[in-house]
Amino acid sequence: MTTIIEAPRTTTTTSTMPVASTTTTAPSTAPHLDWELVDAVRQQVWIGRVRGIFVGMVEYRGEDGYAVTTRLGRGLGTFETLELAQDAFIKH
Repeated sequence: MTTIIEAPRTTTTTSTMPVASTTTTAPSTAPHLDWELVDAVRQQVWIGRVRGIFVGMVEYRGEDGYAVTTRLGRGLGTFETLELAQDAFIKH
């Protein structure tokens, strides 16, 4: 079961975690992906949606990078940056 926690779009934090934009714009030929940062405990999970429907998530895993998982639980890999991880959804 997946629980999505709605979090405010603007937050203030003193965390040393990387901070990045929560919205990514896809090329015009791909559907628009909206990314929402979920920060209930730590800023380390981003939820991706297309037209409000959950498509997957990106999770920050420290030195291992950013792990990408689809809505079906399929791993798309681990990436060095948040931007590369979010782009993995556009390429698959």
